[in-house]
Amino acid sequence: MRKLFLFLCFFTFWGLATVRISAQTMLVSEAISIRNDFGYELIGRLRDRILVFRDKYNDFEIQAYDAQMKPSWSRNLEDLDTRGIQVVAVLAGKNDFSVIHKVRRHGYSALRIHKYDPGANLIDSMMIKDFGERMFNPPVLNYIHSEDRNCIAVYNTSDRSKIEVTCFQLDKMQVLWDKTFELKQEYDEYSPPAMVLSNKGDFFLIAEENNRNRKIEDHMMNILQVQNGVDRLAQVPLPNFLTASAECGFDNKNNQLVVAGLYSDKNKEKANGAFFLRLAVGSSSPQVLHYEPFDDKFVSILRQKDVADDGKGIADSEVKQVILRQDGGAVMIVERSHQLQRGASSGRGFWRDGMRLVIDYYYDDVFVLGFQPDGKPQWKTVLHKKQYSQDDEGTFSSFFLFMNSDKLRFLFNDEIKYENTCSEYVLNPLGEFDRNSLLTTVNQSLRLRFRDALQLNSGECLIPSEFRNKLRLVLLRW
Repeated sequence: MRKLFLFLCFFTFWGLATVRISAQTMLVSEAISIRNDFGYELIGRLRDRILVFRDKYNDFEIQAYDAQMKPSWSRNLEDLDTRGIQVVAVLAGKNDFSVIHKVRRHGYSALRIHKYDPGANLIDSMMIKDFGERMFNPPVLNYIHSEDRNCIAVYNTSDRSKIEVTCFQLDKMQVLWDKTFELKQEYDEYSPPAMVLSNKGDFFLIAEENNRNRKIEDHMMNILQVQNGVDRLAQVPLPNFLTASAECGFDNKNNQLVVAGLYSDKNKEKANGAFFLRLAVGSSSPQVLHYEPFDDKFVSILRQKDVADDGKGIADSEVKQVILRQDGGAVMIVERSHQLQRGASSGRGFWRDGMRLVIDYYYDDVFVLGFQPDGKPQWKTVLHKKQYSQDDEGTFSSFFLFMNSDKLRFLFNDEIKYENTCSEYVLNPLGEFDRNSLLTTVNQSLRLRFRDALQLNSGECLIPSEFRNKLRLVLLRW
C-alpha cells in the first residue's frame, strides 16, 4: 500500500496535546497500536472530518476525526471482502473517496473500484479491468494520478519488457483507455519508466534508449503520448550525455510536458550538470532543451569544501520532484542518498555466521534548481542536512515538501533517533532560504515520518508518528 508517497493514517490520542511552536500550532492525537496492522492510508478532509483508511487484515475500517483531532466515528467497509484483496490506492475527491483494489481468486485477477460518501457509505462500484487467468504471472500494480487527482492510471509491471496501463476518470466512473506498451529495453523492477498524467487523461511515458557509455552517441529519449486513446511517439536525441536521474511533470495551464534531471558525461553514477526539456502538446511551438554544467562554486558549497576543475561529478543524487512554474519554467528538487550493506557480501536479509546483515541509510543534502522557461537555470540553492539510520528503510529520513504560492517549506528530522529536533527550510521564488527550528520531540513519545506527510491545504499538514509500535498523528498548522 506504499506509493511514490505514502498516505498516512490512523491515529488515536495521546492526551490530545496542543503545543504552540513559534508561528505554528501542533495538535497531537492519542496513540494506537499498529503492531498487527497491514497498512493504513490517510484519505484527507471531507466535509468537516478527517478520514483515515485502515487495513487490519481481517477487515477494512474508516475512522473519522474532527478538527481538534478527536475521534467522532468509525465504520467497517462491509462490502470489501478481505480475501484475496490488494488495495492499490485510496483517493479522495471533492465530496467522496474511492478505494481502488485488485481482487484475486483461483489465479484470476480483476481491478475494481468502490466509491464512498463522506460517511463511508457505498455509493457506486464497478470493475475497471479483468486481467483474466494469470496463475504464474499475476499483475503487479501501481498507479499515478493527475494534478487534480480526478484521473488515475493503474499500471502493471509484472513483465519488464512491457507495461499495461489503464486510465480511469474518477468523477464519471469511466474507463478512458486501456493499452499495453512494448518497450525496446527492459527496465529495473524498482525503477519503471517515468510516467505522468494530465487532468484530461493524456498520458506520457518517458523511456531512455542507449543510456549507457558505449552507446552515448545514440542516446535518445522516447516519449510515448496517449491522447484521446491515440498513441503518438516523439523521439528527442540526447547525444554525448547520459541521464543520471530525471523526473517529469505536465503543465496543465500551458499544456506542455516538462522533463528535468541530472546528466553525466561518462558515468551515470555521478552527475556533472542539469538539463531541462519542454515539449508543447498540440501546438507547433519548438521544443526547449538546455544543458547546464555544475560550476565549481556550486559544487564547493554542496560538498562544503573547495574544489577546482573537479570532473568527478556529484554522486548519489536523485531527482525527487519537479514543480512547475506558471511562466513555463520549473523547480527541480534533488536529494543525495545512498545505502551501505554490512555483514556479508551476499544478498539483503541473508544470515551468515549467526550475524544479521545491517543496512545503513544515508539521506543528506538537498539541492534545488530553478529553471527559466528557456531552460537556463535562474538560481541554484543547497540545503544542508545529514541523516543516518539503520535497518529502517529510511522511514524517518528525507523530507516533506509543503507548498504555497509564494514559498516552499522543507520539513525534516535533524537526526534519526527517538528524541530529536525537527527543522524546516523556507525557500522563496528567488532561491533564498531561511532555516528555522520547527519543534522538538523530547519527552513527547513522537517519531515523525516527514516523508509520508500529507498537505491538507495552504496552512495545514498531517505528519504520522510511529513510536514503539504506536501510531499518532500530528496536525501542524501555520
